Amino acid sequence: MNRLIAVAFALALASSAQAMPQAPLQQTDGIVIQVRQGCGLGRQLVDGVCKRNSTVRKMVRKCRAKKMRYVNGRCQPSVQTRPPVQPAPRPPAQPAPAPRA
Repeated sequence: MNRLIAVAFALALASSAQAMPQAPLQQTDGIVIQVRQGCGLGRQLVDGVCKRNSTVRKMVRKCRAKKMRYVNGRCQPSVQTRPPVQPAPRPPAQPAPAPRA
C-alpha cells in the first residue's frame, strides 16, 4: 500500500513538472506577417467592408482627379496647408513725456 502511494506521489510530481516550464517563453521576433486588417491577401477593409485593392486604387484615382483625397470609402476635400501666421505689426512707440521741473 505504501509503495502504491509513493509511486502515485512521484508520478504526480513528475507530471506537474512537465506541465509548467521553468523558463519564460520566448517572444516572437515579428516572424508572423499580419494580413491587411483581417480581409485576406489582396483586400482592404474600407468603411467596414472588405474590398479588392484594385477597387480601392480606382477610387483613389477618381478622388485625386477631383483634387480630393480618399478617406474611409469617400472623397473628402484635401486639407490646404496655410502659410505661417505672421504677427501683426506693432504701433510706433510714443515718446516718453518730459519730466516737469
